[in-house]
Amino acid sequence: MIAIPSNAETAVAAPAVGSKAFRRLKADELVSRGDFTANDRQEFEPWEGPTGFRADAFVKPIYRKHSPATKVRKSA
Repeated sequence: MIAIPSNAETAVAAPAVGSKAFRRLKADELVSRGDFTANDRQEFEPWEGPTGFRADAFVKPIYRKHSPATKVRKSA
Protein backbone atom coordinates (compact mmCIF):
# COMPACT_ATOMS: atom_id res chain seq x y z
CA MET A 1 0.00 0.00 0.00
CA ILE A 2 1.34 3.44 -0.96
CA ALA A 3 1.08 6.25 1.57
CA ILE A 4 -0.54 9.41 0.18
CA PRO A 5 0.31 12.69 1.95
CA SER A 6 -2.64 14.41 3.56
CA ASN A 7 -3.71 17.96 2.80
CA ALA A 8 -2.46 18.99 6.23
CA GLU A 9 1.11 18.28 5.15
CA THR A 10 0.89 20.17 1.86
CA ALA A 11 -1.21 23.12 3.04
CA VAL A 12 1.87 24.96 4.35
CA ALA A 13 3.64 24.89 0.98
CA ALA A 14 5.20 28.07 -0.39
CA PRO A 15 4.03 29.53 -3.69
CA ALA A 16 4.84 27.61 -6.86
CA VAL A 17 7.83 28.58 -8.97
CA GLY A 18 5.53 30.14 -11.56
CA SER A 19 4.29 32.66 -9.00
CA LYS A 20 4.17 36.26 -10.17
CA ALA A 21 5.54 37.40 -6.80
CA PHE A 22 9.01 36.18 -7.77
CA ARG A 23 11.26 36.77 -10.75
CA ARG A 24 14.28 34.80 -11.90
CA LEU A 25 17.58 36.67 -11.57
CA LYS A 26 19.37 37.60 -14.76
CA ALA A 27 22.77 36.00 -15.36
CA ASP A 28 24.74 39.13 -14.41
CA GLU A 29 22.82 39.95 -11.18
CA LEU A 30 24.48 39.29 -7.84
CA VAL A 31 22.91 36.83 -5.40
CA SER A 32 22.24 38.30 -1.96
CA ARG A 33 20.44 37.52 1.29
CA GLY A 34 16.68 37.54 0.81
CA ASP A 35 16.87 35.71 -2.53
CA PHE A 36 15.20 32.33 -3.05
CA THR A 37 15.77 29.01 -4.79
CA ALA A 38 13.24 26.35 -5.79
CA ASN A 39 13.28 23.01 -3.96
CA ASP A 40 12.43 19.58 -5.38
CA ARG A 41 8.68 20.19 -4.88
CA GLN A 42 8.86 23.46 -6.88
CA GLU A 43 8.42 25.62 -3.79
CA PHE A 44 10.55 28.62 -2.84
CA GLU A 45 13.14 28.37 -0.06
CA PRO A 46 15.29 31.23 1.24
CA TRP A 47 18.83 31.19 -0.16
CA GLU A 48 21.25 30.43 2.68
CA GLY A 49 24.43 29.93 0.65
CA PRO A 50 27.20 32.33 -0.33
CA THR A 51 26.38 35.82 -1.57
CA GLY A 52 28.10 38.24 -3.92
CA PHE A 53 28.26 35.77 -6.82
CA ARG A 54 26.62 36.16 -10.21
CA ALA A 55 23.36 34.24 -10.59
CA ASP A 56 24.72 32.23 -13.54
CA ALA A 57 27.43 30.74 -11.29
CA PHE A 58 24.84 28.52 -9.56
CA VAL A 59 23.37 25.23 -10.76
CA LYS A 60 19.86 26.06 -9.51
CA PRO A 61 18.06 29.19 -10.70
CA ILE A 62 17.88 31.97 -8.13
CA TYR A 63 14.70 34.03 -7.64
CA ARG A 64 13.97 37.40 -6.04
CA LYS A 65 10.70 38.88 -4.83
CA HIS A 66 9.36 41.66 -7.03
CA SER A 67 9.75 45.06 -5.44
CA PRO A 68 6.48 46.96 -5.04
CA ALA A 69 5.73 48.95 -8.18
CA THR A 70 5.74 52.69 -7.80
CA LYS A 71 3.10 54.55 -9.71
CA VAL A 72 4.25 57.54 -11.72
CA ARG A 73 1.68 60.27 -12.28
CA LYS A 74 1.66 62.09 -15.59
CA SER A 75 1.47 65.85 -15.38
CA ALA A 76 -1.40 67.39 -17.35
